[in-house]
Amino acid sequence: MLTQFWQSIKQRVTMLREVALPSVFLVGLIIFIRLAGLFQVQEWMALDTFSRFCQGDRQEAPVVIVGIDENDLRSVGSFPIPDRDIAAVLRILQAYRPSVIGLDFLKNSPVEPGHAALLQMLKDNPNIIGGEVVFSREPSMNVRPLSVLSPERVGFIDMVVDLDGKLRRAFLAKVIQPTEIKYSLPLRLAQWHLALQKMPYELSLQANQPIQFGMLKLPYFQANSGAYVGADAMGHQMILNFCSNRGRIRTLSMTNVLQQNFSPEWIRDRVVIFGMIAASVKDVFFTSALEMTLASPLSAPQQSQTQIIYGVEAHAYTTAQIINAALHNQPLIQTWADFWEYLWIVFWGGIGILLSVLLQSFWKSLISLLVASLGLISICYFALLLIGLWLPLIPAIAALLSAGLLTTFFDQGLRFEVEQRRQTIERTYEMVHNGPLQILAALLRDVSSNEFQNDSLERQLRRLNEELRSLFGHIYQEVSTNQASLYLRGDLVIDFNLPLSDLLYQIYNQTRAEELPGFKSIRTFIPPNFEVLKQANYSLTQKRGLCLFLQEALINVGKHAIAPTRLDVVCTVESGLYVLRIIDNGMERLDADEPQEGQGTRQARAIARDLRGQFRRRSNTPQGTICELLWPPKRPWLRSPRR
Repeated sequence: MLTQFWQSIKQRVTMLREVALPSVFLVGLIIFIRLAGLFQVQEWMALDTFSRFCQGDRQEAPVVIVGIDENDLRSVGSFPIPDRDIAAVLRILQAYRPSVIGLDFLKNSPVEPGHAALLQMLKDNPNIIGGEVVFSREPSMNVRPLSVLSPERVGFIDMVVDLDGKLRRAFLAKVIQPTEIKYSLPLRLAQWHLALQKMPYELSLQANQPIQFGMLKLPYFQANSGAYVGADAMGHQMILNFCSNRGRIRTLSMTNVLQQNFSPEWIRDRVVIFGMIAASVKDVFFTSALEMTLASPLSAPQQSQTQIIYGVEAHAYTTAQIINAALHNQPLIQTWADFWEYLWIVFWGGIGILLSVLLQSFWKSLISLLVASLGLISICYFALLLIGLWLPLIPAIAALLSAGLLTTFFDQGLRFEVEQRRQTIERTYEMVHNGPLQILAALLRDVSSNEFQNDSLERQLRRLNEELRSLFGHIYQEVSTNQASLYLRGDLVIDFNLPLSDLLYQIYNQTRAEELPGFKSIRTFIPPNFEVLKQANYSLTQKRGLCLFLQEALINVGKHAIAPTRLDVVCTVESGLYVLRIIDNGMERLDADEPQEGQGTRQARAIARDLRGQFRRRSNTPQGTICELLWPPKRPWLRSPRR
């Protein structure tokens, strides 16, 4: 028993290895494709889609934008904006006590009138942070701030975009000299605002050390973080989590501020970022992670998935995200180490293989793979929404579906080959059992009863020789051409494409013509009527089984019945069931030493199971045997007529 168990385990392992090995190579190919960076854009798009449709925290953000729009430019009548107007806006804002004000525009030369007033405003208010450009590829494009601003009151406004031109990362800081660090404007604003909340700040001059506010460590972006492969990871960067940072950022125009058309609570103790929101100034970037931006009303409907976002709006999102993470524990984008990400991909590839091997059905496997894909998408979505974890979705779902489908195809092919072998063996045994073995049984019976003659023995031996020689041809023809047929005797073959009633008539006539001992004494043959099955629609396997049942039952009468005088074959409907009954009145020859059932009985039970019916063999009164098969009529929508 234990040996059989281990043999079964070995067979399953062998089959699993044969069907799963190609899928394992395919998962390895998917990992190689990801290592080459060919999944970057697709994974970025998946992240943007999750961010665009997630339902994050909708509370008002701690940041307010004061924007200079097209109406403001027309009202002023010139660009750049005169220093007098900028100073007036800053004076009004300061009256409402914001925590800090950031200037998201470049100001390194006077724009009269009002330059002196602006310089005085900057000197008198240390909570005003200016902007600069430091890391432009063209050194001539770098712009220094006004000299009145100390280095602690300056933040760079440089930004980084991905290879597809979309904004997904925030550039926070960079060590440019062993003792000098350049900070971004959003980081300066967050640092100032959180300092008022008694939140300590720490940034080491050592590389790869995260920026820290209290217990919060901002995730350190690396060249291969998440879906990125070989990205430019200069300085300290952070992937923006637009999903968690969905709080409404209030926006005021410069005219609103000058006219003081706003509520004081909108400004008090908040971060104010003063910048351009005019399309003509071209301080814009692209994003697919937001449904709406300040520039959305200007975007064409067909570009709804790719939105224009102003630089001041991007800085506002970055600042708000850092503050909310430090004060309210809102999640920041986290990624796994490469090892765990690729293990995640392998895991989902293994899930696809396992489902296909266990279910052993193409449609069941396909449905289960689709359900597993939905589960994978849900896991990735909620991981991003709840804890900010960016999991590999595209390569994982590619591994799941491709490995699962490939395993299904190989598994189906292997099982088809095994089934073909099984059917070939069964049909070979059927041919031998229904042909040569029947002749051999008759010979043995004649020998045991001393009733044979030399000429009869020679004739039957010749017939046995011919049938044995013809077996290979019939088996080869059926397997190679997939013919739906049943071999009977010599060159006699039954075509299963005929109606079932015609098949049963052929079986009855051909079997009754056999030279079997039990048929010699029969005086009365009741002609059968199989017309009740003429319109019955059965599969080829079921037709074969019914024909073999009738043939075996008739042969048993010819072989085992002693001196029967009557043979009756009944095909009818009784109590809503089809009945195929073979009745004889001969004495039954039974061997008490051999109680086990033979091949014919096993065939009968198998067809009974397939038809959801019942096989019975019982005694006839006053003598003889009744062999019958009962089964319910087939509902046409439950099973295909061909298999």
